[in-house]
Amino acid sequence: MTADEVQYALTYSQSSPFYIRSHLVVPNVHWGLGFNHELDLLSISMDTHIGTEIEIKVTKADMKRDLEKPHHHDDSRIRQFYYAGPREIEAAFFEFAPPEAGIITISHEYGCRWNCRMRRNAKPRKYFKSFTPDEIMRLLRLGNMRYWSQFHKQYRGK
Repeated sequence: MTADEVQYALTYSQSSPFYIRSHLVVPNVHWGLGFNHELDLLSISMDTHIGTEIEIKVTKADMKRDLEKPHHHDDSRIRQFYYAGPREIEAAFFEFAPPEAGIITISHEYGCRWNCRMRRNAKPRKYFKSFTPDEIMRLLRLGNMRYWSQFHKQYRGK
């Protein structure tokens, strides 16, 4: 399973807690909002404007390397933090993820349907702030730029 497939499952599967019909979800967020690290996925609930970071891992080695990062996925605008990846590395998530991190596993059932399963809920951080309307507009702009950049890459030269 690739990171792109995990992103797809997390945003398009109705079994996902970050289904795009109820959340604003933008991949690879770093610049533009002042984060000290890149967020694989940033999800903001549409009703409360509360942010959740989802870190995607597809191998056990990738999971182990994440522990060496100095930032520890810490930001005052993130209320909850999750690891997400293939069901096949579920044991690595439980072995290496800090106890406050949530865990979501992804499987591809019957060769056609993605299933997102909450294996452990993230512990909400006590001190966080909701995203402001200005920050949400900047995130929408970043998501829009990311979409059109991918579109142009796909159709360049055709």
